[in-house]
Amino acid sequence: MITGHVASKKLRLVIGSILAGLILVVLAPVSWIGGFDNLEYRGLDWLQSTFPGQSSHGNDIAILYIDQKSIDFFQQSRGIGWPWPRDSYALAVQYLKEAGARAVVFDAIYSEPSVFAGDYNDDQAFAEAMSASGRVFQTLTFHAKVKGGAPNDPEALALLAARGTKYVGEEGARPPEFQDVTMPIRPLAEAALGLGAIDIEPESDGVMRRMRLLSSFNGQVYPTLGLAVYMKINSLDEVVQKKSGLQVGGILVPTDDQGRTLIKYYGGEDYFQGYTMAAIIQSALDVMEQKTPLVAPELFRDKVVFVGAKAAGLFDLRSTPLEKSLPGVDIHATFLNNLLADDFLKRASRPVRSVTMIALLLGTVAAAILGRSAFVGAGFTLGLSALYLALAVFLFNHRIWLDLISPLGGQALVFVGATLVNYYGEGRQKREVRGAFSRYLSPQVVDQVLEQPELLSLGGSRRIMTCFFSDVAGFTSISEALSPEELVHLLNRYLSLMTKVIMESGGTVDKFEGDAIMAFWGAPLPQDDHAWRACRAALDQQEIMARFRAEVLAEGLPELRVRMGLNTGPMIVGNMGSEDRFDYTVMGDAVNLASRLEGANKQYGTYLMISESTYAEVRTLVEVRELDLLRVKGKQEPIRVYELMGAAGALPPEKDRVRSVYQEGLALYRDMDFTGAEQAFVRALEMDPGDGPSLTYVERCRAYREQPPPSDWDRVFTMTTK
Repeated sequence: MITGHVASKKLRLVIGSILAGLILVVLAPVSWIGGFDNLEYRGLDWLQSTFPGQSSHGNDIAILYIDQKSIDFFQQSRGIGWPWPRDSYALAVQYLKEAGARAVVFDAIYSEPSVFAGDYNDDQAFAEAMSASGRVFQTLTFHAKVKGGAPNDPEALALLAARGTKYVGEEGARPPEFQDVTMPIRPLAEAALGLGAIDIEPESDGVMRRMRLLSSFNGQVYPTLGLAVYMKINSLDEVVQKKSGLQVGGILVPTDDQGRTLIKYYGGEDYFQGYTMAAIIQSALDVMEQKTPLVAPELFRDKVVFVGAKAAGLFDLRSTPLEKSLPGVDIHATFLNNLLADDFLKRASRPVRSVTMIALLLGTVAAAILGRSAFVGAGFTLGLSALYLALAVFLFNHRIWLDLISPLGGQALVFVGATLVNYYGEGRQKREVRGAFSRYLSPQVVDQVLEQPELLSLGGSRRIMTCFFSDVAGFTSISEALSPEELVHLLNRYLSLMTKVIMESGGTVDKFEGDAIMAFWGAPLPQDDHAWRACRAALDQQEIMARFRAEVLAEGLPELRVRMGLNTGPMIVGNMGSEDRFDYTVMGDAVNLASRLEGANKQYGTYLMISESTYAEVRTLVEVRELDLLRVKGKQEPIRVYELMGAAGALPPEKDRVRSVYQEGLALYRDMDFTGAEQAFVRALEMDPGDGPSLTYVERCRAYREQPPPSDWDRVFTMTTK
């Protein structure tokens, strides 16, 4: 029955692979033609925002913001509102020239004469400062339709044409053609070192992700702003359009079929060093008055300085993958940074995208079909998703953008389909076996039985494991105080709570004997941390019991306290019984010792005792105190036993102080200083009157003071009962 089920996996793998192939046939072509691009951009946004790049050239750029502070400064200091007189910009340009700035880039179009033009021509002052600087860039913008922006002056158009760039394109390649242009007024255009386009077209969701590198107008080609600056400061006057991208000097900028490139963002608004325009103008005035400038000029030496709007009322805030509202000037500065660092994102090629998607989908089929359960298959599938994400992040950090949404979406479809194939392919017999065995075996055992029928044979294997026994203190008295119905109801509530903790920790409940529970960790599935799992489960059970105890007391039911014992050691685990009826259980001396430790709690007034072998496995993970050298009934060799008090670092300070005084008393006790030991234990009881181990040792000290042990006393306490 089970063997036939295992053999049928091959057929299910074939069916699952066909399903994956069908999904791939649909997804891949749609992805190639950009059908999922709007979704894939969301994946790119996640990569950009989660793993922002770093560039050493970020320090080569600074930004002067025309923000609300700057606007308020002019209003308060000079009584001038917005827009400003353009001689203010002249002050900034002059200051930056003297500071040694490499270039000054204005992200604004001064397409109309200044409103302050009169007896004093502030446009001319601005133009003269630009000419004297010889390093100032102005901007222009292109329009798909005629808007009347282009000047009628032939000389102005000739001036514009002279600011274009030489363009060499492969056959048929040409930047998009525009019908109109808005450019700076003639004095500013003449004085500018270069002109660059500031057109940034958002995606359909309004996010700025791509930059158009070139625009064509009236037979001439013009670079975008960042490219214009890069070409001038590197003495370049020609670009070459290739299939793979735009060749600019020694770098190749990858482009799509519309001549756009992805912008690689490095951070938000605070990535570039920013200053307010008011601070720079004030610094220029300070220098003129021979005062120490507010902003030191050396901060701008050899830097490209952008000037742009930041105030919300100036309407130049854009949405990017990293921020919902970023000044447009930061986007141009970021693109220049991409150029300076030769740091561009390139979408993975179709073959790479196809191969990775095929591997992901086929791996998902294998995970879903070969997993022992839907949960295991889901776990492996999530692992494959994590590996794919890791690959995408790795490639992104190496400047390659690998699609996320369509491959992972396809993976989800394949997993659902393969899981359905797997479920119906298992057959009625396997589900019947699972239903029958799950009534008395843990889910992990059932899974192994279905995958390994040999587990149903009698016998066992030897393993190092941790065994657990618990028992309700005074259960006989409790049972006498309740009716049978009340007792069964209370016991079921208690056992359900305890069983849940054991199962959630990966343990197997071996059996119930009335109120007693036997459980173990380390089988059927190997667990390297079985001792810690058992200790953690026992601590969790005691914590839950504290709440449950208060709950039942409030209901007028008897108080419930549970003693627990844990031991780690070699055990035999497997199916024990007859050929017709057997149990999956553990046997051995180590199991018996765990049972003895549960009962030994009564001697010390404790509720959670572990052996020295268990403590050796969890020494750094728990808080304990040594109880005794103990010889349990039926054993000759003594063992050191401990009270498990909590997880490491979780012991309350008052309990820690009691433990410290108790340990002082224990050391004196073993030195046979019973008077001093008793005094220490009494001090511990003054801090915690209910401390069971201290009460036990006070009684022992008094007994030994009256009748001292022999001089060769081995310090071992021998249990005479279970």
